[in-house]
Amino acid sequence: MQNDSGLQSLFVVPFLYTAFQKLTGARRWREKFVRETVRPSAGDKLVDIGCGPAQMLDFLPDVRYVGFDVSEAYIASAKKRHGQRGTFLVGHTGTLRGHEALRDADIVMCCGVLHHLNDDEALDLAGFARETLRPGGRFVALEAAWLPGQSRLSKWMVAQDRGKNVRTVDEYHALVARYFSKIQITPDLHPLRMPYAGLVMECSG
Repeated sequence: MQNDSGLQSLFVVPFLYTAFQKLTGARRWREKFVRETVRPSAGDKLVDIGCGPAQMLDFLPDVRYVGFDVSEAYIASAKKRHGQRGTFLVGHTGTLRGHEALRDADIVMCCGVLHHLNDDEALDLAGFARETLRPGGRFVALEAAWLPGQSRLSKWMVAQDRGKNVRTVDEYHALVARYFSKIQITPDLHPLRMPYAGLVMECSG
């Protein structure tokens, strides 16, 4: 579930979404996520689920990048900005399942997607990631979260997120445990310039 009403509707515009990411420090958080959790090598095939305008490409080496999103506006923005640096598709895990361009990935990534999905949709995404990866590949994710020790203001800010399915560490773990045996989750009480909380996951096996 996602709230795109009121002021939230502005974030469906790629330019405004990107500007907000810079303002809050989300770009810095994503860069840290790439450096410490994604850890891509040149030549890796990387599939980015819910890629938006493909901001993650700013932090990636020369990988074989395939990103997809349900938003035609986001994909158009990604193509305009990044051109031949990647393959960009419109669709979701249901419509693109089995697509030739997505097969045998070294890394499948989703950044701020799972907390927009209900449990059935999130399980489907985890299963899609498992099917898309080559043997030995990894699924990595960055998400908003409910964490112990989180301040009231942080909880309020997370509650304002467009995604209305923010979860605890245990709940995120349960979602991916059906498809992956090795799961590492790292919580972060201060990932942004504003009060917020999140986590990163690295899954394999």
